Amino acid sequence: MVEPKFSIIIPVYNAEQTITKTINVLKEMPTSNFEVLLINDGSSDNTKKVIEDCISSDSRFFLFSKKNGGPGPARNFGIEHAKGDYLLFFDADDFPNKTILADYADIISKNSNLDLIISSFIFRTLNQVKLADEKEYLVEEYFYTSNEAFLLDMYKLMNQQLMYVVWNKCYRRDIILNNNIRFKDYRSCEDRIFNLAYYKHCSFVVMNPKVEYVYEFNGGQGITNQYNKNKFATFKEFYERSNAVTNNKNKEGMAALLLKGTISVIFSIFETNKIDKKQKKIEINTILNDSSILEAKKQAITDTTAKKITKILFNMPKPVLILVLSTGSFVETKMPRVMALLKRKY
Repeated sequence: MVEPKFSIIIPVYNAEQTITKTINVLKEMPTSNFEVLLINDGSSDNTKKVIEDCISSDSRFFLFSKKNGGPGPARNFGIEHAKGDYLLFFDADDFPNKTILADYADIISKNSNLDLIISSFIFRTLNQVKLADEKEYLVEEYFYTSNEAFLLDMYKLMNQQLMYVVWNKCYRRDIILNNNIRFKDYRSCEDRIFNLAYYKHCSFVVMNPKVEYVYEFNGGQGITNQYNKNKFATFKEFYERSNAVTNNKNKEGMAALLLKGTISVIFSIFETNKIDKKQKKIEINTILNDSSILEAKKQAITDTTAKKITKILFNMPKPVLILVLSTGSFVETKMPRVMALLKRKY
């Protein structure tokens, strides 16, 4: 049997309402040199049966089931079972361009020694099932031919929202295996930290301007917005690793990105019902007193109006900052269209 060129790894958790659409898009791709590994991550709904019915007649699709552990361990499970030379990581409620694999195969045929492909994507904000906002994050066509040049542009690329996620990228499996790169067992930032570990080994990176993926985000309800006690710790770890990987070049920019990420962490604290008001106050104050935040609010770059406002906010008296962030969390949850428009300015 001929091994597939591409392995698509999809962690799936309670996705009975969305996974059929994702699978059907993959089935319609005009190529056969791929496999799809669907990792059922302990779903408690009808996800497993829905997937079985969808893939029963297609030998390119494989279903695995494991105990719930989050998207990171599920992706690691997929890495261990993948056979393709190149790995792609998708989500169970989004979908790629149908020509994505043909496009990547063409890029690889012209650049056989590439280490990474980074592509444009569409970010859709939904209010329940209705479209609230849509924005394209576009990549400029470019080729990085050294790791030094690639890492030197890291802040610029992060600032363009291109470097955090995994689903707009194509990775080499041998780099992942040879360097034992795996996803952390985290509920946030696990994809960002995985990427940083991978970026250290990229000497030839192709920036692909074509839109290859559509990400759909349900305002206030996605995993990005969910509360967990260690969420800020993962953002802090990402900040420290980013500076280490880039040898503290653009540290002021990384500081600005930390402040931005911290806002989302505090939003999740305000929005959760898992802890009471007293505990929320304690957690928020702990974050605002953390050494990384004290450093970042002094050093953060102010190269945009939004970053200037963010830095001013973090340097305001705590009661004022907390009031503003409390209002912002309400807007994000109750008025996702308004928040999406505000984020366009960031």
